[in-house]
Amino acid sequence: MNTDFLNIDGHFASNEIAYCLSDIRERIDKQLTTKIFRHQHEQEECILHNFDYDRLKNMLSSLVPFKFQPYTLYRIVSNAERNFMLTMFYNDVTTAAHAHLNPPDLNTLLDEMRANPRGFQFDTENTPGGTLLTIKSVNSSKDTVINNVVETFQKHSLFPAYIELWYVRSRDRKLRSIYIVKALLPGKVEAEEQQSLADDFERYLHRYIKPMSVFDIVGPSMVGPSSSHTAGANKIGQIARNIIIARAQADGLRPKSVLVRLYASFRDTGPGHYTPSAIGGGLWGLAPDHPQMLQHGDPAFIGQHGIDFGAFKAQFAGYQRGNPADESKYANENSNNIAEVEVQTDSTTYTITGFSIGGGNVEVRYIDGKRLPSPITGKETLRYHQGRLMPETEGQKLNNSALIQPLTGGIAKQTKARSVMPFNTFEELHLYLHRNKRQLLDVVFEVEHQMQGTPPDEALRRVAEYWRVMKAAVKKGIRSKELTLLKLTGKDAARINRYVRSNPLFDNIYGRAAAYAVAMNEVNAKCGVIVACPTAGSCGILPGVLQAYSEVAHPPRQRLLESMLVAGFMGMILFNDVTTAGADYGCQAEVGVGAAMAAAALAYLEQGSSLDIIHAFTLALKNSLGLICDPVAGLVEVPCVKRNGMYTSVAISAAMMARSGVRSFISPDEVVLTMKEVGDKLHHDYKETAGGGLAKTRDGKAVDRAFASEVKRFFGEN
Repeated sequence: MNTDFLNIDGHFASNEIAYCLSDIRERIDKQLTTKIFRHQHEQEECILHNFDYDRLKNMLSSLVPFKFQPYTLYRIVSNAERNFMLTMFYNDVTTAAHAHLNPPDLNTLLDEMRANPRGFQFDTENTPGGTLLTIKSVNSSKDTVINNVVETFQKHSLFPAYIELWYVRSRDRKLRSIYIVKALLPGKVEAEEQQSLADDFERYLHRYIKPMSVFDIVGPSMVGPSSSHTAGANKIGQIARNIIIARAQADGLRPKSVLVRLYASFRDTGPGHYTPSAIGGGLWGLAPDHPQMLQHGDPAFIGQHGIDFGAFKAQFAGYQRGNPADESKYANENSNNIAEVEVQTDSTTYTITGFSIGGGNVEVRYIDGKRLPSPITGKETLRYHQGRLMPETEGQKLNNSALIQPLTGGIAKQTKARSVMPFNTFEELHLYLHRNKRQLLDVVFEVEHQMQGTPPDEALRRVAEYWRVMKAAVKKGIRSKELTLLKLTGKDAARINRYVRSNPLFDNIYGRAAAYAVAMNEVNAKCGVIVACPTAGSCGILPGVLQAYSEVAHPPRQRLLESMLVAGFMGMILFNDVTTAGADYGCQAEVGVGAAMAAAALAYLEQGSSLDIIHAFTLALKNSLGLICDPVAGLVEVPCVKRNGMYTSVAISAAMMARSGVRSFISPDEVVLTMKEVGDKLHHDYKETAGGGLAKTRDGKAVDRAFASEVKRFFGEN
């Protein structure tokens, strides 16, 4: 057999590849069938099959790395004209001496990638054998890398003659895994095509799902009006309170005064969302749904009473607008909801910096101006000792360490079982369900239980409580005649409901859902108790659709509760790439995601397959791209309330289309990453800053002027 095709380039040794071919090389000269030919050597496996992208992905994903070695190597030789793909798999590179393998130096590699803030690197080199691409990506999953390396070349109608894929594991907390892909493309690849490849690899490779809960997306139960600006701000205050108490206990430094400084969207639209009051209420230790939470953080109350930390009290030094110049130190944090809690003691001053990332989820990332190795989310039980934060098990061994309590009402304690998430994207989820013949709901329960410690009956109990709160808010909103503070909304839900019930053309799931969604969001605008799903600004869509469906179709109650869990699970997968904060990605991340979640829930209720559910979610999301967040005067009223009603129709239509067999031409994962791209490119004025759009119309500016006295009440002359 002619083996010239193996003499690819000086970068790669063809002799050891030929060694692997010793028993199966004759197959290449024959017409390959659909069979897969395997040859097992002592420390490597050779697999030969016809030129088939899907088969290659499936085969690579099935090969399990050797868990006791940091290095795993895949080599792929392919030839479309001769219709073959050959993979050599080395699960223990240290013992395959004949292959002359040269693993990358782990320490050098770690230093290189630590210095790369993107966590991604793409290089090209022209060689005698063609164009050599080198791609490095950190903290991606194996399936995500394999799927997207193969798919990217396939979509570009390119496939390398040779691929070398290294998987390198490390014990570094920030760089858990590094993938190195070297690919040789025959001939010259033009600069435009190289750039397109680089963009696609960076876009699709760098993904690793975070261990979240469906209740991070459906929830929390909270006092409105904003999950990011109110519930999230409150949690930042609560975490800061627990840190202050721990530091006072361990160091003996009791605070004399506490000041709150707001940056970015928190500064620009915070008063309209009651952000300062929410942080103050959190500093008092009150949860997001406590009826007196906002009152305790009100400037008049907290200014008069200070902050009661239990064993001691501190004066309140005020709410302050952060200087935009100082804000630049957080430019790389990918969050526009930022608060600093500054604590003054007799001998020192320290700060606690928190970020609200959507749906009431928060991360305290800095203490005393230093970035923490791992952010504090309020779900962990930690210890403080001599300026350090550490896990409770470590801190218990040290004298005079102080406990930092998790937030009350948080989700169950996370386990370390990251392996229960064998997928990182919607397409990987579908493939996992198909391969393993699993039902989506079973996987939802399994992930929630093993990653959060929440058993199925507890998950159903929690979502049932949320459903009770949702229904009560819808009922209250439909009946309410009370207007909001500036009389921008308050009676529209009742108007819509009366019209719908009197007009047979609209008295259906579409009409009722619109009325109920507006009702829920009007309660939110009046600081009533609602459930964020995924945010407070979009809290009406899911309950509006479900309440309308329950009246029209009368589904079993448990199935309706299950649909909420499915909706939350879909949102949880998306959250890994796109936060649900309007300040980060615009209203497409709030109302758009809310519509997508409602579409997924409705598809589930209508007995949809997992593919139906994923595409219902995708169709709604795709048709929300570019939706800006432009709240008038920073209030969650215009256009938020009516927008909730409008987008129930998007949710219902997306579910109906998906159940009828309609599929998004653009794949689900690409739609999600397109949403991220659009959000990244949205102008600052359209990300919850009240700097553009409807907020800067004549009518919008008139409201802004009317609200100026309320803003001054929070910030004074700052």
